[in-house]
Amino acid sequence: PMSDSSMKTVYKYPLQVVDRLVVTLPAGSRILTIQAQDDVPCIWAVVNQDTDKLELRDFRIIGTGHPFPDEWPIYVGTFQLMGGRLVFHVFTREPS
Repeated sequence: PMSDSSMKTVYKYPLQVVDRLVVTLPAGSRILTIQAQDDVPCIWAVVNQDTDKLELRDFRIIGTGHPFPDEWPIYVGTFQLMGGRLVFHVFTREPS
């Protein structure tokens, strides 16, 4: 017997390197990791393909040594660019 009829898939979402950005994801998506692929930071998330509902997810990208705002409590991951010369840390908060 099938335990879950919804179809879940891992999707990749390329990001721009900006201080703050908003990504539209299917509702209930679970972020797995963030890594750079060919010097482009990407988020990989488990998404439910069967939902039409979308949610906006806010992210902050903070370079090593830069101030950290307390209102972004959920750590997503760290990625490196330019062969490790630039290191960024990504944070989010609960979707609203």
